[in-house]
Amino acid sequence: MKIGFVGFGAQARENLIPACNALFGVEIAAICDTDPAKCLEAASLFKFDEAKIFSNHCDMMDKCKLDAVIVACYPSAHYQIAYDAIERGIPVLLEKPVAARSEDVIRLAEMAKRKGVITGSGMNFRFADVTERIKQIYNDKIQMISLRQMANKPVSVLWDYNSVLKSFLHAQTIHGLDLLIHLCGSVKKLSVADNSSDGNIIFSVLLEFVNGAHGTLITSNTSPHFTFDLDVLADDRLHIKSTSLSTISVADMDKTYLKGERKRWCDTWAVSPLSSGYSRAGYTGEILDFINAIQAGDRDSKTALSTLIETYRCMDAIEEQCKRVLAVNY
Repeated sequence: MKIGFVGFGAQARENLIPACNALFGVEIAAICDTDPAKCLEAASLFKFDEAKIFSNHCDMMDKCKLDAVIVACYPSAHYQIAYDAIERGIPVLLEKPVAARSEDVIRLAEMAKRKGVITGSGMNFRFADVTERIKQIYNDKIQMISLRQMANKPVSVLWDYNSVLKSFLHAQTIHGLDLLIHLCGSVKKLSVADNSSDGNIIFSVLLEFVNGAHGTLITSNTSPHFTFDLDVLADDRLHIKSTSLSTISVADMDKTYLKGERKRWCDTWAVSPLSSGYSRAGYTGEILDFINAIQAGDRDSKTALSTLIETYRCMDAIEEQCKRVLAVNY
């Protein structure tokens, strides 16, 4: 499986390329970046000659016989790169945010469907070890879910966006919101309680899902460290907790523990200290699923662009409600 990378920044170097290197049969066949310094760095790292290093993504697609392209550059460039790949029939995986606008996500998803081209996206938390296990624990459905997602960035505008709020939504919130939708399905209604000011983002989202479940997303860029903690109530008896994508505890109302006790006991699971961070955070899983879909030829990937339309719709709704609150406050 020969893969070409567009973008040789931190995300590609630190997460995506190492995750690819951990998979048997995957070859990084070409690198494209508009920054000459990064091209030189890529050539040195992979011992590539100039025939495998490009400054133009179309040249890379046309001159290299690639099985797939992975894109990790400025979101404003994602649309055109994905369009050019799909037009050529080349499967493409876009790092998040896959696009700056919902309209672009919809257009690319529709184009990929018409052309029969497999797509993927950087929604790695769908494949995190913790996520995979939580889905195996409950039998019927989730009744309630709550996620606390805190970070210390971004505190300034990213990429070529026009606000810290949109930067935060597309850099941080997208992961938590997408995971809630991944676990519970489409959203029927959402409302936002927003206490943001200046560059400090603090808001909570109440979500009502079509399947009857409800959930909350509590998030901010004012925490000194990254927090990603889940509480799940499922099957009318299970309380599942997850902390920082590394531990799970399960309290079961129907389970009897030592001396017949049922309260104050729980089962726990923790990620192995030998587990690679690429597997724990889901990078390996998202890329492996993308590759498996290409090889199978009869399905799209589980992170296909079409699966992100609902996430973007909800991000737009959150942004609109937050802007409305800010306008009233001012």
